[in-house]
Amino acid sequence: MKPTIQEKLKLIPHNPGVYLMKSQKGTIIYVGKAKDLKKRVSSYFNRKSFDLPRTEVLVSRIADLDYIVTRSELDALILEDTLIKKHRPKFNISLKDDKRYPYLKVTIKEAFPRVIVTRTLARDGSKYFGPYTESHSVRNTLILLEKIFKLRTCNKFIPKEVKKDGKEDRACLNFQINKCDAPCIGNISYEEYRERIDQVILFLKGKTDTIISQLRSQMERASESRQYEKASQYRDRILGITHVTRKQIMNNRSLADVDVIGIARYEAECCSVILKIRDGKLIKKEHYFLENTQQETPALILSRFITHYYNYREDIPPILMMQQEPEDSVLIQELLKSKIFIPQRGDKKKLVDMAKHNAFLLVEEKKLAHIKSSQRTVFAVKELKEKLHLDRLPRKIAAFDVSNLFGKEAVASMVFFFNGKPKKSQYRRFKIKMVPGIDDYKMMNEAVTRYLSHIDDKNVEQPDLILIDGGKGQLSAAMKALEKTTFSISLFSLAKRLEEVFEPGKKEPIIIPKTSYALKLLQQIRDEAHRFAITYHKKLRDKKTHYSELDKIDGIGEKRKMLLLSYFGSVQKIREATVEELCLVPGISKKIAKKIMDSLQIISTQ
Repeated sequence: MKPTIQEKLKLIPHNPGVYLMKSQKGTIIYVGKAKDLKKRVSSYFNRKSFDLPRTEVLVSRIADLDYIVTRSELDALILEDTLIKKHRPKFNISLKDDKRYPYLKVTIKEAFPRVIVTRTLARDGSKYFGPYTESHSVRNTLILLEKIFKLRTCNKFIPKEVKKDGKEDRACLNFQINKCDAPCIGNISYEEYRERIDQVILFLKGKTDTIISQLRSQMERASESRQYEKASQYRDRILGITHVTRKQIMNNRSLADVDVIGIARYEAECCSVILKIRDGKLIKKEHYFLENTQQETPALILSRFITHYYNYREDIPPILMMQQEPEDSVLIQELLKSKIFIPQRGDKKKLVDMAKHNAFLLVEEKKLAHIKSSQRTVFAVKELKEKLHLDRLPRKIAAFDVSNLFGKEAVASMVFFFNGKPKKSQYRRFKIKMVPGIDDYKMMNEAVTRYLSHIDDKNVEQPDLILIDGGKGQLSAAMKALEKTTFSISLFSLAKRLEEVFEPGKKEPIIIPKTSYALKLLQQIRDEAHRFAITYHKKLRDKKTHYSELDKIDGIGEKRKMLLLSYFGSVQKIREATVEELCLVPGISKKIAKKIMDSLQIISTQ
C-alpha cells in the first residue's frame, strides 16, 4: 500500500536537499530546496493559513511528494535549478519559453573546434554562450565569427595531425572563397587554429580589447619576420573587431566586467533585463520574461532568475550589480564565484536604474501587445503617457464628475477605462452625504475620498491615473483626498472651456493638440463620467417624483404599492377605502389592510 503524505513526512531527514510536490496524476507541480528538508516540507502541511493565496492553492493540489538529499545547500540550489529547467513545474518561477532560446556552442573537445547554434545544453565538454533572446542576433554573431576568424563549418572528423596522402588535398568551396583556412588539408596548424578559437571565446565573452592587443602583437611579429600576407590577415581581423567595437553605446573603464540586472513587475507580467559590460563597454542587452512571479517577493524573483540564468554558463563576470540583495545571496556568490553589488549612488546606480527602466518598458509593451482593439486606442494610451510625462502607461484610468440641481440630490460618478476602453464592472456611483448646499469642491473631495478608501477591497482595482472633470479647484480638492493615502496614482483634471489639462502644483496647464489621440481619449473618458453622473442624478430625481405616502408603511413594497395605486387610482382614495375594499387587491390580507388604514391616518395627522 502506498504511504500517505503524513507518513512520508515522518521519514524525511533533517538534511539539505530538494523536494518535489506532485499532483494527483503524478505530475511535478513544484520543486523547492531546503537547508533542512523536514522543517521546510512539514511547514507546508502544518500551517492553518498561508500568507500567499498561491501557496494555499499549491498545497491543496499536492497528492504526493518526493525528496532528494544532497551534500550541501549549495548542491541543493544547483539541483533545484536543474529540475525546474527539466520539468517546468506549474508553480515555480521560470523563464518563459527558455527551452527555445538559442546558444552558441564552441566544440572545444574537437581537435579543430566549430562554433554552431544549438537549443539544448549538454555536459559534453563544449563551451556554451547565450542564451540569445533573438534568433537573428545569434545568426549574425555566427556569421561575424566565421568571417573574421575563418572557422570551419563542416562536421567532418579532422584529427590533430592531418596526413597529406593526396586523398584529402581537396578542400571544400569555403576554402576557395576564402571563408575557411581548411584545417582538413593541413592548411592551418593545430596550434594556430586553437589560438584562433581562444580568441573566439574571448570575443564571445566581450573581451575585444584583449583580442585586439593579441592580434596587434601577432601582426607585428609577422611583419618583422616578413610574413606580410599573414600580417595583413591579422590586420583585417583587427579592423573587423574594431568595427564591431565602435558600435558600443557606452565606455567606462572603471566598470571593467560587470553584468547589470534589473527586474520590473506589473500585475502578472515580470521581466528581467541584463546589461552586459565587458572591458568597460556595454556590449549587449538581454531580456527575459518570467512566469509565476505573482505575490512572490522581489528578492526571491531575483534569486530564482540569477540561478536559472547563470548556472552552467561560461561567461560569468566577477561582479553582478542589481537593485537589491537576492534571496540565497551567499549561496549564489559561492556558486557563481561572483560578488553581488547593490550600488546606492553614482554612475553604477544609474546603470541599475537603466536596466530596471528597460525591464519596465518591456513589461508595458507586453501588457499592450494582447489588446484586440484598434491600433488607435493603443496609440492613444502610449501618447497620453508621453504628453503627461508619466513614469508608466496609464492603462487604468478612473474619472470623476459631480452633478447636482441647486444643491439637491447631489451625486458623483466614477468611470473606469482599461487600455483605452470602458470597464463597466469598475464603475461607481456616490450619493453625496456630507456636503450641505452647493459646494462642488467638497463634493469632489468626498467622492474621491470614499473611492480611495475602498481600493484595498478585492473587487476594486487601483488606477494608474485619476482624471477630474473640472479646473484647478476640483483638482485641488481631489489632491487633498489623495494626499491622505499612500497610493502612487497620477492625478490630472480636464477643464471643459479650453480643454486644458491641469496638474497639481503647476500653474500653467498642459496644452495637448486638439487633433491628438491622447486628448480625444481624455475627452471620451470625461464625457462618459459626465453621462454616468447625469444618469444617476436623473434616476434619483425620478425616484423622488414617484415617492408616495405608501412608501412610509412597513411591509408595503414597490409591487404592493403599484397594485394599490393601480386599483384605487390615488393615495387619497386608498385612505377613504374600507378594510373589505382593500382586501379586494391581490396580495392584501385583512391584517395588512388594517395596517395600511392605521398608518395612513397617522401620516395624515403629522
